[in-house]
Amino acid sequence: MKSYRVLAWKELLAQKVTSILILIAVILSTIITTVIGQSIGILNAMKEQQAIALAGEKYGSFVQLTEEQLAAIKSDSRFSYIGAAIDLGTIELNSQLRLSLVEYLDHSYERYPAFTELLEGRLPERPMEIALSEDVLKFLGFQGKVGDKISLTASKAWRHGILPAVDYTEEFILTGITKSNYVAYTYGMLPGIVGEGTAERLFPSGQVYYVVDFRTADKKSMQSTVEDVAERLQIPELDVTYNIVYLSAAGIPYDDTEENGESGMDVSFLQLAGIMVGGLVLLASGLVIYNVLKISVSKRMKEYGVLRAIGGEKGQLYGIVSLQILFLCLIGIPIGMLIGFLSAKTIFSMATGFVSPEMFMVQDAAGLQELIQENSSGKPLFLAVGALFTLFFAFAAAVPAVRYAGKVAPTVAMSGRDTKIRRRNRRTKKIRNFAAYYARLNLKRSRGRTAITILSLVMSITVFVALQSFTALLNAAELMEEMRLGDYSIINETAGFTSADLENLLGNEAVDSAAAIQFSLYDTEELISGMSPGFELKPGETLQVVGLNEAYMDYYTRGRISKEDMKRLNAGEGCVIKNPFPIVYEGKELEHSEFRAGETVSINGRELPVIEAFDGTDGFASVGNQGFTNGIQVIVSDRLYPELTGRKEYQEICPVLKREADREQFDLTVEALCREIPGTTYLSYEDTDRQLAESYEQIRMLAWGLILFVGLIGLLNIVNTVYTNIHTRVTEIGMQRAIGMSHEVLYQTFLWEGAYYGIIAALIGCVTGYICTIFVEAARTDTIQLVSIPVVSMAEATAMSVLACLIATCIPLRRIAKMSIVDSIETIE
Repeated sequence: MKSYRVLAWKELLAQKVTSILILIAVILSTIITTVIGQSIGILNAMKEQQAIALAGEKYGSFVQLTEEQLAAIKSDSRFSYIGAAIDLGTIELNSQLRLSLVEYLDHSYERYPAFTELLEGRLPERPMEIALSEDVLKFLGFQGKVGDKISLTASKAWRHGILPAVDYTEEFILTGITKSNYVAYTYGMLPGIVGEGTAERLFPSGQVYYVVDFRTADKKSMQSTVEDVAERLQIPELDVTYNIVYLSAAGIPYDDTEENGESGMDVSFLQLAGIMVGGLVLLASGLVIYNVLKISVSKRMKEYGVLRAIGGEKGQLYGIVSLQILFLCLIGIPIGMLIGFLSAKTIFSMATGFVSPEMFMVQDAAGLQELIQENSSGKPLFLAVGALFTLFFAFAAAVPAVRYAGKVAPTVAMSGRDTKIRRRNRRTKKIRNFAAYYARLNLKRSRGRTAITILSLVMSITVFVALQSFTALLNAAELMEEMRLGDYSIINETAGFTSADLENLLGNEAVDSAAAIQFSLYDTEELISGMSPGFELKPGETLQVVGLNEAYMDYYTRGRISKEDMKRLNAGEGCVIKNPFPIVYEGKELEHSEFRAGETVSINGRELPVIEAFDGTDGFASVGNQGFTNGIQVIVSDRLYPELTGRKEYQEICPVLKREADREQFDLTVEALCREIPGTTYLSYEDTDRQLAESYEQIRMLAWGLILFVGLIGLLNIVNTVYTNIHTRVTEIGMQRAIGMSHEVLYQTFLWEGAYYGIIAALIGCVTGYICTIFVEAARTDTIQLVSIPVVSMAEATAMSVLACLIATCIPLRRIAKMSIVDSIETIE
């Protein structure tokens, strides 16, 4: 005797269309989860490679180490990579840029792909050889070629004043010309690569100190390892720097003195954004399966009643439904995973044909393909969770109908559930469009099915909108963009700029805003006494008074003081203090000045409350990209600055242009200002912005390949959901035609129904998508706040969802309309 379980398979074969629709839902949902799981590893790897290309493949650096300290670090097994270099000094190219001469040992320059890409020649190998970038040679006015000698005058200063600064002039042999690295303009320091052995010829052995780049074997213990080594080798806190661009991209937590000892990245927000997007994908996939199964299983209520009538028990009903779901999932999930795996691989392989391999620190397209292959193993946990979600929602959809059939009498189950419609506040109204009116009645008649259908569509739209905003988190260049203020830096440290010059720039139609800084340095006893400070400076300290206009003050404080304190600061009713660096001599920290918020300082007879105080390199203000001079900085409003110093001029103006501004025309304006005020120089960050944008464009293209694919799968899910909804109502449609509904009205009714589904789902999906966008943006800004509405992505999602619903409505209607009325009423499915 055959088991009742055979009925599960026979029912699937007997109801082929419904089974195929459910199977398609399982496959499509599995495809999405698989593609997302595959893509996470690839996109994260691409983001890390972007960070490496921009800032080097290192976690950080120890600055100015002795040979003994270098040997100790090399012998420490906790470090997976150590790269040493020697700083040979700097050359001033202009008031904003300097050339840094560095001797890299054992080819450690290979970890800096941004400035080692050769245009011609080779990188230096022997002493007194040098490779310079194309733009540096232009700044130096060099007209020669590779192989020629170039004379350079450099200045070498040691940190903490351990040795007196020296100037030297030497001839180098130019062995190579590298590609211009405009990203380095952000730091104001352009690299020059010098051959090994040069330091021995320039300085005595006792004056050679090392810059040591490092990576730790364990990412999680990176911070504790660095702190332990710094304490054991007596490395000053300020001599430990972190590669925040790479660390943030790799998700490695760190503490940075520039961030007042706080973590340089908010892991909780970033993880929340990732979990939220992943959860949305899983939920959207599950709801599609739930909806399709809910619609189809509910129509089988009468069949369950028949089974009960012939002796079927409740447990047997559960067994049949469970087997049917398992059959479909066992077929659909592996197929979906296979298609998803192949699809992700194809998407990224096609997209890499349009990207520059060099941007990802590989030599050619084959290297880029290998990089993608290494990181495309997927996320097993994510894939397993996706499969469990598919099974969970499949059972959740089927169980209620089976439970109902198991509870009630067989005759009740065979008759189906009665739908009661209560019409409250019924009023006589004119029906202007019968098809639209009847479509609304259909939606109300089965509120549960309508709600689940709309919800599944909402989730697909939400995922599409949220994914577009999520791609912004993949941009490792954002941190570098925040390191500078303005699209231009215009400097004059002698005559300076008047308030009228600043107002003229602000009045330019191309300018959106402009930040301006005033700077006065008092470094002799005579000058300091003339300012009458109400405190004594410690040895090696200077007094610096800095005036900032409101735009610069906003950038400088970056939300670290309250709005009330900001108003007081801009009104000239207080100041911000930047404390000096402590000087370390023979391992001991010398006495230094230190102020705290709430105290009062006196400058030139004016008592100023200290609104905030910064330590370390955090809050250091300077003109352009100049280095710092140790001392106490008193930061005030540009309204108060003239009263304290007797000076009104600004030394630097940083204009921010409007998005639609004509840069070439504005260049002419700036050049005219340079001619008008002698000694004025300017630096445009246009090439820097372009290079940063190009580095992100590669990842953005890959991400958009994923978004479009997920969007396509989402549309197919919408089509499948709406198709299933109509397909299970063939008998109902036959009855409507039997009582006189024409083909035209039938089409209009269901098209209106599809349009309502799409419009309602789009409206709700755009709202939920915007909420998700707020959380995603919080991962970038560390603050939950309202953000600009993603109008374009919302419009795209709305248009595509409505169109998909209409298409999904037309496909089954066309076939059903061709059926005879009798056949459609008697149809089994």
